[in-house]
Amino acid sequence: MPYVPSKKTDGKSTDREVIDAALEPLARSVAAEITNNFSLRKIYGRVFVGVAGNLRDILADPNLVGVEPEWHLAMAIYETGAKYGYEGAYLGEFNYAITRFIQLVPQFKVERGDWEKKNELRYWLYAETVSALRAAENSVEAYNIGLDGVFRDIKDEYKWEVNRSYEIAQILKSGHCYTTPFYSRPVELVDEDDKHIGYLEIPLERTPETLNVDILPYKLVLKKK
Repeated sequence: MPYVPSKKTDGKSTDREVIDAALEPLARSVAAEITNNFSLRKIYGRVFVGVAGNLRDILADPNLVGVEPEWHLAMAIYETGAKYGYEGAYLGEFNYAITRFIQLVPQFKVERGDWEKKNELRYWLYAETVSALRAAENSVEAYNIGLDGVFRDIKDEYKWEVNRSYEIAQILKSGHCYTTPFYSRPVELVDEDDKHIGYLEIPLERTPETLNVDILPYKLVLKKK
């Protein structure tokens, strides 16, 4: 999770606002550029490496001037990180920017009417995004400024934060497919009034009682504060 300060942090930080202002035009232009599912990886990859390359150049010479959206985002990342006065402060800002980018583009595709709401997250989108992140990681490793590690971290966070919840929804819809000696099964979370809240995955050792179930026959009750 990119720990980028906001006004929630201290009542005055504007890091996210500065990055968001530079990020939105880029994400909107990419949403318009994507014409089919398999154009996404190539376009994402170009943007990822473009922002990273611009940031590398700005780190070498902060007086550089650019005009493309990738440059404006790279400069916003640099400027928000530079004020902290320590080497590598830009890495968290970069993480935040790319993490938001891969969420905003699908949202803008829906907003434009290009995609139905249900297509804001599909497995193909997840897989193509991961492919672009991995390719970018390899492409920028030689920069030696830590961005390859950020791309890998974003990929891992995307799996944990987004894809796991999506997979639980698909398990409940179509059934589990893991029958290994160890696996996980979801259990429902409810409040004290038995109102559905969500699901939690429980690590299990294979047993006859859980092998052929898609959701455990229990409920976990959460008490409100």
